[in-house]
Amino acid sequence: MTRLRWCVALSGWVALIATALPEGSPVRAATTVAFLLVCPGLAATLRGSGHGPRREDGRTALLAQIVLAGAVSVALSALVAEALFVVGLFSPVRALIALAALTSAMVLVPDLRLPERRTPAWRALAWRPPSAHRRPPAGLDR
Repeated sequence: MTRLRWCVALSGWVALIATALPEGSPVRAATTVAFLLVCPGLAATLRGSGHGPRREDGRTALLAQIVLAGAVSVALSALVAEALFVVGLFSPVRALIALAALTSAMVLVPDLRLPERRTPAWRALAWRPPSAHRRPPAGLDR
C-alpha cells in the first residue's frame, strides 16, 4: 500500500469527523468539499490504473488524472445522493458515510482480477485447414 492510497482511504473519514465542527466553519466546508470533489474519483482511477501518476508520465498525464478524478467524483457523489433520495434516507452525513466507505473499499480492497488466459498448448499444435497455413516465400516452394 502506498501512502497515497492510505491518504485517500482516510480522507472520507476525516471529512466525516469534520462535520462535527460548528456549521459555517471554513475547515468543515473545505475538508468536505475537497473530499467530495477529489477523493472518490481518485480512488476509482487508482483502482482502474493500479497506480497513481508517476513522475516519468509527465504533466499531461497528471492533469488528465486530476480532471478524470474530479469528473468521476462528481458522478459518484450524484449517484450516491440519488440512491439515498430514492430510498428516502438522504442526509448529508449519510451521503458522506456512504462515499467514505465506498472510497475506502475501492482503495483498500485488493484487486482480484483473474490471470490472463493463455492458449493451451494442445490448441497451438491442433490441426488447421490448409488455408490457415502460411505460404512459403516465392522461390522456396517446390
